[in-house]
Amino acid sequence: MLTITRTGPAPVPDDAVQVMVPMRDGVRLATDLYLADPPEPGPVVLVRLPYDKDGAYCFMPRIARYFRARGYHVAVQDVRGKFRSEGETEFAVHEVDDGHDTVQWITERPWCDGAVVMWGDSYFGYTTIAAAISGHPALRAIAPRLTGSQLSTVLEHGDGTRDVEQTARKVYFASHYVDADHYEWPLDWGRRPLRETFEEFFARLGGRSENFDREFDGRTPFLPPPLKALPESPPIPVLYTIGWFDNCAVWSWQDVRALADDPGWAPHLRLRLEAIDHENHRLADAPIAPHDDHTTDPAALERMLPRYLDPAIEFFDAVLDRSGDLAALPRVRYEVCHGGWRESDAWPPRESSDLEYHLSGGPVPALTAEPPERGVLEWVHDPADLVPSPGANPFAALFDRSDLRAVGDRPDVLRFTGPAVAGDTDLVGAVTLRLRLRADAGAHVHARLLDVAPDGGAFLVARGQVRLDVPMAGEDVIVDLQSVAYRLRAGHRLALDVMSSDFPDYVPEAPAGADPWTSTPGAPAVRAVELGPSRLRVGRWRPDRLRRAR
Repeated sequence: MLTITRTGPAPVPDDAVQVMVPMRDGVRLATDLYLADPPEPGPVVLVRLPYDKDGAYCFMPRIARYFRARGYHVAVQDVRGKFRSEGETEFAVHEVDDGHDTVQWITERPWCDGAVVMWGDSYFGYTTIAAAISGHPALRAIAPRLTGSQLSTVLEHGDGTRDVEQTARKVYFASHYVDADHYEWPLDWGRRPLRETFEEFFARLGGRSENFDREFDGRTPFLPPPLKALPESPPIPVLYTIGWFDNCAVWSWQDVRALADDPGWAPHLRLRLEAIDHENHRLADAPIAPHDDHTTDPAALERMLPRYLDPAIEFFDAVLDRSGDLAALPRVRYEVCHGGWRESDAWPPRESSDLEYHLSGGPVPALTAEPPERGVLEWVHDPADLVPSPGANPFAALFDRSDLRAVGDRPDVLRFTGPAVAGDTDLVGAVTLRLRLRADAGAHVHARLLDVAPDGGAFLVARGQVRLDVPMAGEDVIVDLQSVAYRLRAGHRLALDVMSSDFPDYVPEAPAGADPWTSTPGAPAVRAVELGPSRLRVGRWRPDRLRRAR
């Protein structure tokens, strides 16, 4: 029998005071206040989240105390329809207005000096962006981490391709957005159609998620504001933190590119690029041992908090003239994987790589410095035998960082491998794969950049994917692998995998006109890459369509 774990709100901590903050439509949102003693007027850090302001998952009481100890009042709020807050449980529908109204309420309290800043990860990073879109003048700065204004949506590129849907959105709606509480249950990704495992959960629960169901009627209201809403809002200082191994980084980079191209926002934009995944596990600790797991070990959490919170505090202090000089803070701080930290005035930095690799054939597909002879390499995609995703949990890619060497032996994967580097080689900048492709409309193309160790172990560096809306008969397809800052250590090799599935992190292909969630696998299909024009680039180069993607 399916086992379901339901988690409701934890008790309000003794050092917090819960108040019910009214919104413009009368709905009240439960908000914990952590006020400095004495509660004299001062700046306020606001966090708005759907994961229980008092629960263990996000350890908000510990975070609130950390901010409070550094001179900030703190307000932590359950968003509308979650845990102790009133209202309907609706993903991304009310966050702009509710963020505005909460900031307004805070500014009317005697312990607020008129300045509010917002911080948060993932969805509670998205709520910082939504509040910025509202344009409230008291919101002085935001520090969103591992998130973006288009969180969980499928990005359309406008060149005959779009991103491939992540399965995480449907999972999220069937766990966090059923009702006010949270649900955990074992997903069976081996079932077809994919929707069946969710239907078993709903039947066992005796209830449903409207957020999940409305995904299938083509009229879902559960979408964030369009990307243009952010650049069109009044600019304020913003510090984006992006994880090199974060499965939500695609939405972070979408925002950052849009803001960097906007003359009003660009001067206010700062970046922190870290070797972390979505759950804030570090590459330096991967795979994560029990004593380094901040989700279960209190000592590990204490060690994590300074690197987790201090960058935002430094930023907020400078914005509010409490300490430091905002103009002196670097525009970009980035961590080179297996290297150290660096600073730059832009991303990609001036010292970014200028590397180009050609996809070559021969007995073993290779990445080469010189253009190869013209040729074609084919692979057969079988929707009934999908290429497995790199790990057990897409949000915790570094927890069990998987060795992908065996994936390269599959007949449905083209693995191109470069030569061993003689010395440490840093790959820094945007990563873009240009494929001259032959494939039908509806085909998926997944690409993974790999670090291959001398012992043959292959580990993920970056990934990208596109779905073709039109057939390709020798046209170029751009696969955006976002950006990297990665040290390829002496003796290691760079490799590239090209394939048509990455499951269960991404939905599989469906037969023409079918929904991948409600259909069964279609027939195998042949795909082909033309060698010669196909190439991988690392550096400052960015295709025009990425600049236009708004």
